Amino acid sequence: MWNVIVRRLGLALLPVVVGLAVQAREITDMAGRKVTIPDKITRVYSAQPYTSVALYVVAPDLVINLQPGCFPLGPAQNRFLRTGTTALPVELTHPVQGEHNQLSLEEILALKPDFALAKGGPNTDASRLEEQFGRIKLPVVFVDLDGAAAYPAGIEFLGRLFGREERAAKLSAYAKRALAGVEKAVAGIPTAERVRVYYAESEDGLATESDGSFHTDPIRLAGGVIVHKGDLKTHFGMEKVSLEQILLYNPDVIVALVPEFTEKVYQDARWKDVKAVKEKRVYTVPRTPFNWLDRPPSIMQIMGIPWLAQRFYPKYYTVDMHQETREFLRLFMGVETTDADLDEWLK
Repeated sequence: MWNVIVRRLGLALLPVVVGLAVQAREITDMAGRKVTIPDKITRVYSAQPYTSVALYVVAPDLVINLQPGCFPLGPAQNRFLRTGTTALPVELTHPVQGEHNQLSLEEILALKPDFALAKGGPNTDASRLEEQFGRIKLPVVFVDLDGAAAYPAGIEFLGRLFGREERAAKLSAYAKRALAGVEKAVAGIPTAERVRVYYAESEDGLATESDGSFHTDPIRLAGGVIVHKGDLKTHFGMEKVSLEQILLYNPDVIVALVPEFTEKVYQDARWKDVKAVKEKRVYTVPRTPFNWLDRPPSIMQIMGIPWLAQRFYPKYYTVDMHQETREFLRLFMGVETTDADLDEWLK
């Protein structure tokens, strides 16, 4: 009973012996904050889609909630999730234009998490989340997942946090190898051969991102030159453009976030003069079991960036994507894939 009271009051969990010992430890998170958490971690609340995927990858047995934006998935994706995942509660937050501005604190507290896991690095302003979770006396641990370059270190941090160092080391090593391979291949591509890319995010293809948006980071890392220039106007992105503007851009490649756009664009006479459409270079982003590139950006980019690089530059980036995809999903997601699955995603 006393242990329950201590947890609910949010007191520092110092060693206590009342029937069972409850141990605590102090850690430094990736935002540089000192945080007291239980020595034995059994339940972790993911505060954002970014951390939901990261936690699922590193320590799936600790997952207690599924974030909107990652979950729920359709039947085609669900069969690539670990058993029991889809039974976990969803919609514990209320997303507004890509931001989770109101937490369902009572529902979170009912899940009895040891702490909340949130995205953030050295420059993170932790005050908003600290204030929100402080209402239910729940500690917050920040992990730096700010872009593909941060993923290896973020994975290693989670490995130390959860006592999964061996698994995290394998995941981090794979991430470093995959991303370094793309970087090396792209570095040698002459400027004149760089592909000009339009990112189509909506079903009509008229929502996009500028070259100053973090949503286009994977395209840039894969060597693509974003045709829509400018800074990110809002965190949510999805800036509206006209078809006339796209015709002026005349991109070499279109990266389509949703398959509905790709299914229609080749039959739509209004798009027929766009170079990417004429040359059949409209590529739909795979999203099994999660989106490989964006919305939300996640550890899946470790697979998505090589996928893009091969679509952009098959002459320069020559890895066996079937083999890489199979290895990635086996290692990161714990699932096996068939040749038919891989053909569908990589066709």
